[in-house]
Amino acid sequence: MSEQADAHASEAPEYAAVGEPPAKRRRELRQTRRRMEILEAAAEEFAIRGYHDASLQRIGDKVGLSKASLYYYVSSKSDLLAELLIAAVDSQPAEVSEGEPAERLREFMHTHVSRVCTTVEGQALADNSDVLMSKTAPANLAAARRRYEDVLASILRSGIASGDFRDVPVRPVVKFIFAGLNSVPQWYQPSGEFPLERVVDDVMGILLTGVLADGRSSSIAPTD
Repeated sequence: MSEQADAHASEAPEYAAVGEPPAKRRRELRQTRRRMEILEAAAEEFAIRGYHDASLQRIGDKVGLSKASLYYYVSSKSDLLAELLIAAVDSQPAEVSEGEPAERLREFMHTHVSRVCTTVEGQALADNSDVLMSKTAPANLAAARRRYEDVLASILRSGIASGDFRDVPVRPVVKFIFAGLNSVPQWYQPSGEFPLERVVDDVMGILLTGVLADGRSSSIAPTD
């Protein structure tokens, strides 16, 4: 099971200390775990085959459900991709919302690049960014994308207000940054010359140069 699923499972209510849970709670716990299994299978399917060629039937097969039974948990492929994106938003570390704008931006970029380069869920999102960014994306996908973009937009607006960042057009810059970050898995090789931390620092330095106010350095100490 992936770290994402482990995290969700660990958040499930613990009943052992208070005795056998009522039938309703046991059922809800089973459904939560089953949904996490479905999201894992969906991430793998999207990462391997892409959103358009992904099959709900194959996703169901991976978790032992018929396509008809799968519809009890999800209504469409777009629901699954949207949930993966929302999970990425919800798992952002606290450093993204605390501290100086440049440090928050670095942490956001580091978390995003690490996810798309090292997890199946992240790969699924990066490889299908064209679907997520499309003007014709289903409403649930568009809403999930907007929620993720709002995190980055908030950091940029905070930096503009503090004078750390230039007064740039926020939404276009958000699109540009995501395009740059999502391209990293296309050329990064884990067995290559540079470790992921170095890649993150270099990419972030290049992107930060475009938003930092004049005279401010884009050199930020790497995360441990």
